[in-house]
Amino acid sequence: MLNEELLKKIRLIELNVKKKVENYLQGSYNTLFKGQGLEFQEVREYTRNDDARLIDWNVTARMNKPYVKLYREERELTVMVIADVSPSTLYGRSFGIREVMATIAAAITFSAIKNSDKVGLLLFSDRIEQYIPPRKGRNHLLTVIRSLLAAEPSGKGTETDVPFKFLNKVMKRKTLTFFLSDMLFDTLPESFVVNASKHEIVPVGIVDPSSYTPFTDGAVSTLDPETGKKHLLDFSLSSNQKFLHFYGKKNIEFRRLGITPIWVENKENFMDDLISGFKLLKKGRKC
Repeated sequence: MLNEELLKKIRLIELNVKKKVENYLQGSYNTLFKGQGLEFQEVREYTRNDDARLIDWNVTARMNKPYVKLYREERELTVMVIADVSPSTLYGRSFGIREVMATIAAAITFSAIKNSDKVGLLLFSDRIEQYIPPRKGRNHLLTVIRSLLAAEPSGKGTETDVPFKFLNKVMKRKTLTFFLSDMLFDTLPESFVVNASKHEIVPVGIVDPSSYTPFTDGAVSTLDPETGKKHLLDFSLSSNQKFLHFYGKKNIEFRRLGITPIWVENKENFMDDLISGFKLLKKGRKC
């Protein structure tokens, strides 16, 4: 059973997302992601207007006359949302990072559903927490939002190797994958690199401003939600520069693989960052 507060959050996210998608995101989604490619349909005799590059030489040799291959576009796309639900994603000044992820995942899911595409959800920490196979429909949208908001992970850390090894097993065909995380891990695992060569991956990093905008001038004792260890955080300028350098390195890691990440700041109008990110991706595809 869902409590009343959770139900209100789910409905509010659904309403906000529908408005944003219909007004801003849907056009970008349609332009960027047009399907999985071409599927073989049949062969027929060559005509004068056919492209000679489409000639099927094996059939031509058997029939002693030229034949061409015909293809049709595979319209339906499979979208996977991989979301990091490790304990660090409960953190956040404006909203919990996980709530931001739920809204972003809802926007992606709603865009896909309007486009007649299937969407799946994979939640991870240092293990697979939940896997929902790709489906369509409004009820599926609500399931995605609820799963992210109500997630109670049993894992305590973040292992990015885990979801991408799993993705490699369950998704044999090319998939559009959105990777949602606070990106607070050391390096991208080899499994990410392998999947990047097979699937189209769009990393969406959620950055909380309180991580780089100090609310105090001194050092603060904190408890790491993933390890349970106490740390002394230094909110000096040099410390903040290190933090920004960390995200800069992440950007470089993704771009080396030919991947353009979207960075979303945890703030009141965080959906504007997602819309801007989609526009940049759209522009990049046209170049």
